[in-house]
Amino acid sequence: MNDRDLSRLLRWYPSTWRDRYEGEIVVFMKDAYGDRPPPRRERLSLAVGGLRERAEQSGLTGDSAPVADRVRSGALLVAAAWAAFVLAGASFAKLSEHFDNALPGGLYNPTPPGSAHHVPDLAYTLVQTVASVAAIAFVVGIALGVPAFVRFLRAGGWASLRLHVLRAVAASELTIATFVPLLIWAHNLTGQQRNGGMPQYGALFLGWAALMAVTLGLWTVAFVAVARRIEISRRLLVAGSALAVALTAAMLVMLAATAVWWASMAGTAPRFLAAGPARRRSTRNSRPPSRSWCSPALSPSRAPSASPGAGPCSVAGSGSHVES
Repeated sequence: MNDRDLSRLLRWYPSTWRDRYEGEIVVFMKDAYGDRPPPRRERLSLAVGGLRERAEQSGLTGDSAPVADRVRSGALLVAAAWAAFVLAGASFAKLSEHFDNALPGGLYNPTPPGSAHHVPDLAYTLVQTVASVAAIAFVVGIALGVPAFVRFLRAGGWASLRLHVLRAVAASELTIATFVPLLIWAHNLTGQQRNGGMPQYGALFLGWAALMAVTLGLWTVAFVAVARRIEISRRLLVAGSALAVALTAAMLVMLAATAVWWASMAGTAPRFLAAGPARRRSTRNSRPPSRSWCSPALSPSRAPSASPGAGPCSVAGSGSHVES
């Protein structure tokens, strides 16, 4: 391998480390392997060592970095985790769509309602509430850093951010450009086709979702690049660390509430989790099943039959449903 290929293997390490040690490491690898590429084990060792060095220099591990840098790195790690939670939340919202209709006593579950059917509702409401509060806290944190960001741009800092921002903007434009025809196509499909009945649409939707994830990741990288370069006052650093702690607590609460929702749905409405999206959609568009249970208020002596020989259970289950 030539010097350029060997130097490329050291990209795992931060630039300051490469400026000091890259020449020595390249000479050592050329003496050890000659024209042969380093073995896979050596490549893995370089990658692990580079990531470890980056984590230590950024303040995520070790105590060599100043306290302010370590606090900043911790807050940025929480911000990156929040971006991942946004993607997970979008998937959870799609999975749990119309789950209340599958609960006992719901529109499509004839089982008599009990106290257990309130647990999924409460857990889902908790997830929504905490997510909304956490999103507001995240926006507040960004707003607090805007003055420092403006000062950074005025000092000529755009050059160091240009590539990150342009990548994120290009990905956003591509995401929007693919979303428009996807939305038009979706409006011309039935609910069953949009939810698994048409493999072509499903594949395109998954591709768009992957592109959306990449876009969010690129904007997260740009956000981290900005936050690492701007000058942050002590007061802003304290506020940012407090918001990071609040976001961490919110993510833990949402994770616990989601687990409770999942466990309670598995116990009260297991068919909802077992059915695929297409089956759920077709069930929502169909007539609800006749109820097999009778209300005590509709006993034969207190409720008239709809027709000769028809009991009160027939009256409860004979109605049709029109869904708007």
